[in-house]
Amino acid sequence: MDIQSGKKDKRLVQIITSIGKTPLSWQDWRCLHIELDEEGDKASFSGCIPLIQPLLQSYFKEIEGEVFFCENFQIHLFCKNVSKRALAQAGEQIRHIIEDETSLSSALAIYDLEQEGPLYVRRALKQEDESLSVSASAYADLYAFPDEKGAPDIGTFAVKTNKNRQGQTRVLLVEDDPVTRWMVRKSLKHDCDLVTAATANKSFSKIHSFQPDIVFLDIDLPDKNGREVLSWIMRNDPGLCVVMFSSNNNLDNIAEALEEGASGFIAKPFLKEQLLHYIQNHSG
Repeated sequence: MDIQSGKKDKRLVQIITSIGKTPLSWQDWRCLHIELDEEGDKASFSGCIPLIQPLLQSYFKEIEGEVFFCENFQIHLFCKNVSKRALAQAGEQIRHIIEDETSLSSALAIYDLEQEGPLYVRRALKQEDESLSVSASAYADLYAFPDEKGAPDIGTFAVKTNKNRQGQTRVLLVEDDPVTRWMVRKSLKHDCDLVTAATANKSFSKIHSFQPDIVFLDIDLPDKNGREVLSWIMRNDPGLCVVMFSSNNNLDNIAEALEEGASGFIAKPFLKEQLLHYIQNHSG
C-alpha cells in the first residue's frame, strides 16, 4: 500500500477522472473515503498522518492500493480485493485517531468502484447533483499527456460507417494468445463482425483495412506494448472505441490507459458479458 500526502492533486485527479469516465473498468476495486470538517486546522490534521500510517500498514501491508491524505481534509484509500467489512473497520479506527487528536468530526463512506463509481466521483468533487458528470478534459491542465514521438503514423483515416454490410458492429481483437482469440471468436460469432491480430504490427494494417468500430487491445503484446498501439490509434482515429485487456488490473494500468484515450479496461480472465457491454452500447 503506497501512502501519499501533501500536494498529489495531479495523480488523484487522474484516478478520479478515470473512474468517472468508465466505472466498469474498476472491477475488484473499492475506495474508503473519509471527509473531515473543513473548519479544522491543517497542521493538526497533518499531525495525524504519522499516527494513521502504522494502522494502514498493519491492515493493508500486502494489499495492492494507494491512499491519499489531501489538504482539503479528505482521505481517499483505493484498494483491490478488500472486503467492505475490513475497510469499515480500518475507517472507524482512522476516524477515532483523528477525533482524539483534533476533535474534528468526520464522515465515512465505502464505494465499490465498478458499481458505485459515479456516486464516489460526485462526492469526492463535491457534486451532489446526480445529473452532473465528470469530464477528464475539465482537468487536462493538471496533468500532461505522454510523449508520442516515434510511434508509427499513416495519416488520417477515411470516414467510416458504424456498421458493415450485414449491419453488425466491426470488432478487432488484438491478442497474442491463440486460446483467447479462439474463445472470443467463438463466443462473439453471432454478435459482431470480428477479425483478430496477434501482434501490434499486424493490428496497424488491420485497423487501416478493416476500419473497426471497436478494438479490444491486449496491453502485453510480443512486439510492442499495447499502450503504444493505443497512442497510435488516438492520433490517427481518435473517435475509435478502444478497450484495453490485461491480467494486471492495477491502479496505474487502469488510470493511465483511460487517461491516454481508452474507452474502457477489462481484467483477464474476462466474461463474454463484459465484451458485449461495449459492443451493444456501440450498436445502440
